[in-house]
Amino acid sequence: MYFSVRYMFFVSLAAAVSLLSVSCGDTKTQECNQIIQVANKVVSEANELTNGGQVSNPQMVIQTADAMKKASQEMEAIELKDKQLQNYQAGFVSMYRDTSQATRDFIIASEKKDRQGAEIASSKLQQATASEKQLVTDINTYCSTEVATEEQ
Repeated sequence: MYFSVRYMFFVSLAAAVSLLSVSCGDTKTQECNQIIQVANKVVSEANELTNGGQVSNPQMVIQTADAMKKASQEMEAIELKDKQLQNYQAGFVSMYRDTSQATRDFIIASEKKDRQGAEIASSKLQQATASEKQLVTDINTYCSTEVATEEQ
């Protein structure tokens, strides 16, 4: 009986240490997945609401702006330890907030038939989304590098 209790203790201890080392090693992977999950969710929502960018209904566009604002809040709420991921997170938060605001400004200007306001909002929208491709490429590269490094 003494042998089995002692054996079980060491097996339990070994399992606990293994779980701790795996969970510590996967922190960056988990953090990457959290960011990517929010980013993918908002892209899916925006595509669904705007029929892949083909909608001209102002109400649907406002709903897309709402989705962007919500995504910025969800992205900001993710607690990250990795400094580089925090930088990517800040980039996404800024992009989503700016996109949401510029979209709203564009719709308001369009409804008021304010051509100059619509042009300004359109320019701000282009500026807000200009970093998206590079941001997505950078985080995908960083996260895939981290996963490969952790597996070695």
